[in-house]
Amino acid sequence: MSAQNVLRIENLGHSYGKFKVIEDISLSIGKGEMSALIGPNGAGKTTFYNAISGKFPPTKGKVWLNGEDITGLPSHRVVDKGMCRSFQITNIFAELTVVENVFTPLIIQQNKHFKLYGDVFKDKQITEKAMSTLAQVGLTDQADRVVANMAYGDKRLVEMAIVLARDPSVVLLDEPTAGMNPEETENMITLIKQLAKESGTTFFITEHDMKVVFSLADRIYVLHQGHLLAQGKPAEIRANEQVQEAYLGRKVHA
Repeated sequence: MSAQNVLRIENLGHSYGKFKVIEDISLSIGKGEMSALIGPNGAGKTTFYNAISGKFPPTKGKVWLNGEDITGLPSHRVVDKGMCRSFQITNIFAELTVVENVFTPLIIQQNKHFKLYGDVFKDKQITEKAMSTLAQVGLTDQADRVVANMAYGDKRLVEMAIVLARDPSVVLLDEPTAGMNPEETENMITLIKQLAKESGTTFFITEHDMKVVFSLADRIYVLHQGHLLAQGKPAEIRANEQVQEAYLGRKVHA
């Protein structure tokens, strides 16, 4: 792993009036590093993701992506800079086919969105990129299938393909295995590992399933009551008594 920081966050905070949801969070993630953010419900994980990905600007602190200050940029500009995000609730176009879903971010990227339902679907460059992205997630044979008719686990793969289509340097995965059965969860773990290895993409996940966290993360950050309680390698986090107590009052198991 390169020592170069692809994502750097300093003293990040966000408040609603006098209520501080997150406060003074600082962390750095190296290029190609697999990191995870964990914490009990209400710890501030979603607010943290929203503040760094452009859903709303943080009330304090700074965010750098690939050395560039992206603090407060709207989400579409953050995507342009190289950070893409998936959501806990599947965020796809169910009425479109699999490949049409992947066309969408590519069309927008190339400023061809006004021709969304025209000849743009015959664009060789876009079609080749869409199909290569589907190959990355194992959906080539389902390219022409309407997403609404797919199994839940495959819908999550479609969302992953949409995220990857823009060749992001950083991918934020919000509960990537939420709602999946054990087999689908194992397949997603394997896929994320494969994508990180083959593409060099930096993944930053938040996840409640500790098996997923300890299977994927090189480094884990623990959020508790809006503050960064601990950070370290999986073995360090597993042995941390403060983490064991804060994380729903029980020990963290792999």
